Amino acid sequence: MIARGLQRLALAAALAAVAACHPVLSAETPAPPGRSARLDAVDGFWSVQSYRLELSQGVAVAVSCSYGGPCEKLTAASDNAAIAEVRAAALQTLRPVALSTNQQPAAVVVIVGKAPGTTTIRLYSHDGNREIAVTVVPPPGAPSASLASSPAVAAATTPPAS
Repeated sequence: MIARGLQRLALAAALAAVAACHPVLSAETPAPPGRSARLDAVDGFWSVQSYRLELSQGVAVAVSCSYGGPCEKLTAASDNAAIAEVRAAALQTLRPVALSTNQQPAAVVVIVGKAPGTTTIRLYSHDGNREIAVTVVPPPGAPSASLASSPAVAAATTPPAS
């Protein structure tokens, strides 16, 4: 009976270790004044499950990937590039590798908010994969699609006939 309990405890510890073995993402650039570029971790049972990003239309944010040092062979893809486009990038900075004195360039992608909506960015690396749920919001002062199609707004913004 005790042996079975120890086996379950060992299995739970092994699952926790595996669940925690994912790269960590960090925003490397701020949003311009009055715009949004916020990267948040979404916590799961054992550790960070995924990430979410709120990004203003027309804004680009650099996101780095690390796992004891820069992620190896980082690539990324957008489920809908018309909403959020993702590109490989490089920062002019070096990051430490694990516990050594060696340094490597940061592993970075740039995400660009193209049009209001939601999509998913999928990051793949030798060190593990991550997903970012992206919401692109319109810039401040831009009418939303539902508001712009309102008859009252259309009547109020249409110039009078001469």
